[in-house]
Amino acid sequence: MIWFLTKEGVTVLENEYSKVKVNNEMDFCSVTEPEVKTTLEKAFMKARVSYFLRWEKPSFWSKIFGGGKVRVVFCINSAQLETADEVLKELGDFEGNIKMLKTKSNNKIGF
Repeated sequence: MIWFLTKEGVTVLENEYSKVKVNNEMDFCSVTEPEVKTTLEKAFMKARVSYFLRWEKPSFWSKIFGGGKVRVVFCINSAQLETADEVLKELGDFEGNIKMLKTKSNNKIGF
């Protein structure tokens, strides 16, 4: 939707995308180690995989039993799943530190 201010008031123009809600993000993987996160970010940027990070605080029980590390979830566009998989294969050394998720993202971003 595009808003224009004219002498007569506000004019609203709708395009074909105005009424379409797109939610094609997916939770691709998660990491807890900062160096793995940085390496994965650089590899995604090099391969032109768009992503965003969701930071998850550790739960009460994980603080007690699991060390309480902050978990970072890499969310990607589902259309780039194959490219992201190839990036991970190239990073073979870090695969043990990366937990694969590959689930539909339930992010509450936007309005």
